[in-house]
Amino acid sequence: MFVGFLLLCSFAYAAWSAAPWVPTKKHDVERARNLLALRAGETVYELGCGDARMCLALAQDGARAVGIELSFLQWLAAKIRARNREDVEIRLANLYRHDLSQADAVYMFLMPEVYKKLCPKFERELKPGSRVVSYVWPIEGWEPTVKDEKEGAPNLYLYLR
Repeated sequence: MFVGFLLLCSFAYAAWSAAPWVPTKKHDVERARNLLALRAGETVYELGCGDARMCLALAQDGARAVGIELSFLQWLAAKIRARNREDVEIRLANLYRHDLSQADAVYMFLMPEVYKKLCPKFERELKPGSRVVSYVWPIEGWEPTVKDEKEGAPNLYLYLR
């Protein structure tokens, strides 16, 4: 019972600090992949990777995907899904404290108020030319390079740093 309580607390804390777990819709995964245009040898970070659906998809083109997840249950599910994949790494970590300086690209589907908190971190840590894709909500104060709109589907926004 105590372990269940701890798992529930982990899940709730992750939802409160960044976003509740709502995966990227399956039909939008390919849109995000196309927008990021990852190349072999690049590293992409997914902030709040949930079950690793996007990490697995983003690693298909020879990129290395690093998923950052705070909820223990989701981290465990992601680790299981990504087992035996050398091109996907899942880390149990706080996205606000995790170093992003090795990222060539970042994908995120978080709450809009979290984007505001992350902007200074991106500006400090991301190297010039890094791509940031946000799913559903734009990043306030940043001008998207590309806005991918599809009728009946959430928007995707690409930003270049």
